[in-house]
Amino acid sequence: MIVAFSRFLLLGYLVGIVVSCSKPSSNIPEIDQKIFAAYWEQGKGELSSYTLDQSRYNVQHEGSVVLVFATEEMSNTKQVRLDDPKRNSGDAVKVLKLNTNKEFVTGLNKYSMMSSVFTPLDYNEHARSFKLSTSCQDWDGQSYTQLNWKGNRYEVKQMSYEESEDDKSFSLVSTWLEDEIWTKIRVAPNTLPIGNVTMIPSVMYSHLSLQPIKAYDAVASIKSDSAEYTYSIQYPEIKRAIDINFQKSFPYKIIGWKETSGNNEVTTARISNTIISDYWLHNQPQDSVLRDELHLK
Repeated sequence: MIVAFSRFLLLGYLVGIVVSCSKPSSNIPEIDQKIFAAYWEQGKGELSSYTLDQSRYNVQHEGSVVLVFATEEMSNTKQVRLDDPKRNSGDAVKVLKLNTNKEFVTGLNKYSMMSSVFTPLDYNEHARSFKLSTSCQDWDGQSYTQLNWKGNRYEVKQMSYEESEDDKSFSLVSTWLEDEIWTKIRVAPNTLPIGNVTMIPSVMYSHLSLQPIKAYDAVASIKSDSAEYTYSIQYPEIKRAIDINFQKSFPYKIIGWKETSGNNEVTTARISNTIISDYWLHNQPQDSVLRDELHLK
């Protein structure tokens, strides 16, 4: 009996080693929630503009990206923003929303792309982002993709003018979204996945490359220098890699990123400026001066 118990202890020890080795963790400290609330719950959003060098058709194209981060109350059941969170307090979940707005021109054709991801602040209670929606428009046509978290899977709805994408609905098992890494950096960078993972690549990338929306094996890592962290994801099967650079201290602002795919096609973006604003109230012609602050045309 003693021998059997010893074997049991040894087995538990070995399993513990395997688990700890297969799930390395980030050394970024957990965010102080008082500091987090002081920044993110002041009734305003964070708007950052980026200069974009977009690879498309084997050449580079100038463009711009705006990242809009803001907290809001979302319905846990309907997965939409609540009009009256106090009336629906039992269904309300505080999330960090990211709207990514990308524009670039390829000769005559103009691309306008937007994605929205909604990531709960309570990552212990809600491990996955609730929702991701992405729309892509250019002068050929448009596409729309939405992923909704349903307990242990993502339900996907995809509509497109492209035959290879087609109109379809399907499910994807629980996994990481590349699109939620950006909000995870802002909410809890200490929880970023490290090592061998499965991940659904950016839907914008999937549309531009006509890759199927599914989970791929990936390798994620994080490194730092004196100025910033770099979070990297590599997808061997589809020859894609992305490096996301962000500040070394709170609020962990996104500084820029680099995407590499195919035959060394490289897209880069670097921050231009950031403003904190209740932007939804600035809807008059004279408010366009705020666009000047973001260096937007």
